[in-house]
Amino acid sequence: MYTVDLLAVGRGPEVVEAALGFVGGLGYRVLGSTTDEEALSILGREQVRLLVIGGGVETESRKVLTTAAREHGATVIRAERRGRGIEQYLAEEVVPALSE
Repeated sequence: MYTVDLLAVGRGPEVVEAALGFVGGLGYRVLGSTTDEEALSILGREQVRLLVIGGGVETESRKVLTTAAREHGATVIRAERRGRGIEQYLAEEVVPALSE
């Protein structure tokens, strides 16, 4: 049913790439974006299962992305790393959500 398991949206390309590498390396289908426009385009053309919005994404952008994701049936997670490295955060918070 889903064409994309995880869409990661963040403002830092290195963080988005790290997320894609880690989750993609586990066999999930992943896409990422550093812009709202690209993320909205992906949400409009793909069946996205889970949208993770990075901590650096501005409040207004979060609202727009969350609304669009929910309209397209995606679950939304607001990233809260709380000092954890990206891989630790993904392993503890995101991968379990994908495994459900």
